Amino acid sequence: MSTTSALARAEATTERYRHAMEAGDPDLALTTFAPDAVLHSPLTSALRFTGIDEIRRVVECAFGSFANVRFHTDVGDERTRTVISSAQIGGVDIEETAVLRLNADADITEATLFVRPLPGLVALMGEIGPELARRAGRPWAARLLRVLVAPLRLMVRSGDGLGVRLTQPR
Repeated sequence: MSTTSALARAEATTERYRHAMEAGDPDLALTTFAPDAVLHSPLTSALRFTGIDEIRRVVECAFGSFANVRFHTDVGDERTRTVISSAQIGGVDIEETAVLRLNADADITEATLFVRPLPGLVALMGEIGPELARRAGRPWAARLLRVLVAPLRLMVRSGDGLGVRLTQPR
């Protein structure tokens, strides 16, 4: 297979991925992943989701939490692509970068997610973490996660307001 056709297939995969995310279509999004793909959490390196069933849970939770997803960047080659989007979660603006590793069939084998700014990352933690726990049959863990995230939300809101003003020149 030529490099050009491999690149075109990789670009088609990320185009399908972007369309699925913007449309909120989990079934279409999952068609871009290899059966044994790994998704790395943006929250901690200790959390990863392996295989379509685990990735489906995360994708469905994300689609239930994100609003106004819009991609603005898609770059890379036939083996590694980077896509960048903006969205809101819980009323907080975020920017997400996904580094996607693809196999020879242009299926995503590994997705590593990065989210900024910090208030957006904390909003993500507060929305998706409890929902994943609830879907895993642990309603008590969902409640606990909400309680644990509440002080973080307060701290980053304060830091994003007062903290930023305190660092600005007079």
